[in-house]
Amino acid sequence: MRQAVRRLRMALWVPAALLAAGCSSVSPTTAPSLLHQPYFLARDGAVRYRLPAGWFDATAESQGTDRAVFLVRGDYSGTLTLHQVHVDAAARRDLSQVGLLQIARLTASLESGSKSGMIVREPEAVRINGQEACTYEVEYSTGDRVRTVLVDTGERLYAVAALVNTGAPAAARRDIFAAQQAFVAALRW
Repeated sequence: MRQAVRRLRMALWVPAALLAAGCSSVSPTTAPSLLHQPYFLARDGAVRYRLPAGWFDATAESQGTDRAVFLVRGDYSGTLTLHQVHVDAAARRDLSQVGLLQIARLTASLESGSKSGMIVREPEAVRINGQEACTYEVEYSTGDRVRTVLVDTGERLYAVAALVNTGAPAAARRDIFAAQQAFVAALRW
């Protein structure tokens, strides 16, 4: 009975959270129940994060040393990765002048071009917890879809990518993207 109530609550909360967060410039409200309480330190030592409920942390087992965080959804229908986007001093200066949107356009085109993907949602500026961010989505020929959120800490630029595996139901995609939104909103540096 308790499990059914919890599922019903999540089923009602997730669509409401997605509707509220949407693509607006208003900061989304993050439900504490979406994230486990303790903060963990990312592999690069510069970011602290919270683990979404129903996900496990596979960072230590990850072969990709460029990933500061690698999380896997419990049913293996998706992943969340956090990695640093390396920019040189000139690009860092440009970032402060032209904004994050230009960098998002560049990374989106590089990502879609290098892996036979198609941009299905163009880069757009959003605010997450009062902080400027950019999002875009790419779908690959395999059917996998990746939603990327770029955030600038002032010292480092990070990409948080949520991958939804081919064949995952629409509800799983919404849940994975909601977990990504909550994950990004809770990041601390």
